[in-house]
Amino acid sequence: MKIKDRAKPKLPPVAPGVYLAVCVHSIDLGEQMCEYKGSKTYNNQVQLVFELAGETVEIDGKPEPRTLSRTFNVTRSKNGGLRKFIQSWLGQTFSDDAFSEFDPNSLVGLPVQVSVVLNESGEYANIDAAMQLPKGMPAPNHSMPLIRYDMEPWDDASFNALPEWAQNKIKKSSQYAKLHAPDTVIDITPPAPQPAPQPVIDITDAVLGSSPSQEVVPF
Repeated sequence: MKIKDRAKPKLPPVAPGVYLAVCVHSIDLGEQMCEYKGSKTYNNQVQLVFELAGETVEIDGKPEPRTLSRTFNVTRSKNGGLRKFIQSWLGQTFSDDAFSEFDPNSLVGLPVQVSVVLNESGEYANIDAAMQLPKGMPAPNHSMPLIRYDMEPWDDASFNALPEWAQNKIKKSSQYAKLHAPDTVIDITPPAPQPAPQPVIDITDAVLGSSPSQEVVPF
């Protein structure tokens, strides 16, 4: 087997620019470990997936819709990336109370303009910002199925219906680990130390004053 025969080819990045798109997935990823400036913490996250209108990519010899996604920490903060992204997209400023009640699943199926930029190496395309469609512009169509996924309450059927990449991400969450912890409790308490065995001394010879092979003759 050669590596080239098994490794999946790397897809070329989407060219930078502004694209019409539709939000096709909103996926609750649960509480994921994040690293920031050398420290690690757990944050609840949601991933929004966008199908870019008119853009395709060849996978296994077939043209497939081109998608980009962005993952956000779930926070009510005014400075949080999720809140800024949604406000720019919907053209609406939320109060703290209103944003607390907002459900990202309501974004699924909505049209949007996304600004795409490349990373420093030019290898990966990232969604930088979202904007409303210009007034009077018709909404683009989508071909991918729409997914609105909430981890809680847990449902096996909904989880199994997700794409494999989404399942793999969710399996790394703290909620998944707790829900799927083994039921069997294993006792790992080390056994108590046992006293060392004492030597057994045969005192028969000492009592009789003769060896076992000697015959004792009565008087």
